[in-house]
Amino acid sequence: MSDVIEFLEKLGSDARLFQAARETVALALADAQVEAAAGEAILARNVEELQALLKVVPLHCFQSAPKREGEEEEEEQEEEGEEGEKQPKKPSKSASQSVVVARTDTLA
Repeated sequence: MSDVIEFLEKLGSDARLFQAARETVALALADAQVEAAAGEAILARNVEELQALLKVVPLHCFQSAPKREGEEEEEEQEEEGEEGEKQPKKPSKSASQSVVVARTDTLA
Protein backbone atom coordinates (compact mmCIF):
# COMPACT_ATOMS: atom_id res chain seq x y z
CA MET A 1 0.00 0.00 0.00
CA SER A 2 2.81 2.43 0.80
CA ASP A 3 4.17 1.93 -2.73
CA VAL A 4 0.83 3.06 -4.15
CA ILE A 5 0.67 6.11 -1.89
CA GLU A 6 4.27 7.05 -2.70
CA PHE A 7 3.58 6.68 -6.42
CA LEU A 8 0.42 8.80 -6.21
CA GLU A 9 2.40 11.46 -4.37
CA LYS A 10 5.05 11.38 -7.10
CA LEU A 11 2.36 11.46 -9.82
CA GLY A 12 0.72 14.49 -8.21
CA SER A 13 3.96 16.41 -7.79
CA ASP A 14 5.44 15.69 -11.24
CA ALA A 15 3.45 17.45 -13.97
CA ARG A 16 5.37 15.68 -16.74
CA LEU A 17 4.55 12.27 -15.32
CA PHE A 18 0.93 13.25 -14.67
CA GLN A 19 0.49 14.28 -18.32
CA ALA A 20 2.72 11.54 -19.75
CA ALA A 21 1.57 8.82 -22.13
CA ARG A 22 0.04 5.69 -20.65
CA GLU A 23 3.16 3.66 -21.48
CA THR A 24 5.40 6.10 -19.59
CA VAL A 25 3.16 5.94 -16.54
CA ALA A 26 3.08 2.13 -16.78
CA LEU A 27 6.90 2.05 -16.75
CA ALA A 28 6.96 4.38 -13.74
CA LEU A 29 4.46 2.10 -11.97
CA ALA A 30 6.69 -0.91 -12.64
CA ASP A 31 9.76 0.97 -11.37
CA ALA A 32 7.86 1.88 -8.19
CA GLN A 33 6.86 -1.80 -7.74
CA VAL A 34 3.15 -0.96 -7.46
CA GLU A 35 0.85 -4.02 -7.39
CA ALA A 36 -0.71 -4.90 -10.76
CA ALA A 37 -4.34 -4.31 -9.68
CA ALA A 38 -3.55 -0.91 -8.20
CA GLY A 39 -1.45 -0.03 -11.23
CA GLU A 40 -4.32 -0.84 -13.58
CA ALA A 41 -6.68 1.31 -11.49
CA ILE A 42 -4.20 4.19 -11.64
CA LEU A 43 -3.73 3.83 -15.40
CA ALA A 44 -7.51 3.71 -15.89
CA ARG A 45 -7.91 6.68 -13.49
CA ASN A 46 -10.53 4.60 -11.69
CA VAL A 47 -10.82 6.28 -8.29
CA GLU A 48 -13.52 3.96 -6.94
CA GLU A 49 -11.50 0.82 -7.72
CA LEU A 50 -8.36 2.30 -6.20
CA GLN A 51 -10.28 3.27 -3.04
CA ALA A 52 -11.61 -0.29 -2.80
CA LEU A 53 -8.14 -1.79 -3.23
CA LEU A 54 -6.69 0.53 -0.58
CA LYS A 55 -9.74 0.04 1.67
CA VAL A 56 -10.29 3.77 2.11
CA VAL A 57 -13.43 5.87 1.88
CA PRO A 58 -13.77 9.47 0.77
CA LEU A 59 -14.14 12.12 3.44
CA HIS A 60 -16.53 15.00 2.77
CA CYS A 61 -16.50 18.27 4.66
CA PHE A 62 -18.91 21.21 4.81
CA GLN A 63 -18.02 24.37 6.68
CA SER A 64 -20.21 27.22 8.03
CA ALA A 65 -19.66 29.91 10.67
CA PRO A 66 -22.17 30.77 13.42
CA LYS A 67 -24.18 33.96 13.01
CA ARG A 68 -22.86 37.11 14.61
CA GLU A 69 -24.94 39.13 17.01
CA GLY A 70 -27.47 41.23 15.15
CA GLU A 71 -27.42 39.12 11.98
CA GLU A 72 -30.60 37.27 12.98
CA GLU A 73 -32.54 40.53 13.35
CA GLU A 74 -31.29 41.79 9.99
CA GLU A 75 -32.25 38.54 8.26
CA GLU A 76 -35.74 38.57 9.79
CA GLN A 77 -36.27 42.10 8.51
CA GLU A 78 -35.03 41.12 5.04
CA GLU A 79 -37.38 38.12 4.93
CA GLU A 80 -40.50 40.24 5.30
CA GLY A 81 -41.84 41.55 2.00
CA GLU A 82 -43.29 44.96 1.25
CA GLU A 83 -46.75 43.86 2.42
CA GLY A 84 -45.48 42.18 5.57
CA GLU A 85 -45.58 38.70 4.03
CA LYS A 86 -42.62 36.45 4.67
CA GLN A 87 -40.50 35.71 1.64
CA PRO A 88 -38.75 32.36 1.10
CA LYS A 89 -35.49 32.16 3.03
CA LYS A 90 -32.31 32.82 1.14
CA PRO A 91 -29.14 30.97 2.06
CA SER A 92 -27.18 32.95 4.59
CA LYS A 93 -23.97 34.65 3.58
CA SER A 94 -22.05 32.39 5.92
CA ALA A 95 -23.64 29.13 4.73
CA SER A 96 -20.33 27.99 3.32
CA GLN A 97 -18.50 28.35 6.61
CA SER A 98 -19.89 25.73 9.07
CA VAL A 99 -18.13 22.46 9.73
CA VAL A 100 -19.88 19.17 9.10
CA VAL A 101 -18.00 15.97 8.36
CA ALA A 102 -19.72 13.02 6.71
CA ARG A 103 -18.06 9.68 6.23
CA THR A 104 -19.44 6.64 4.48
CA ASP A 105 -19.03 3.18 5.98
CA THR A 106 -15.59 1.68 5.67
CA LEU A 107 -15.08 -0.80 2.89
CA ALA A 108 -14.93 -4.45 3.78
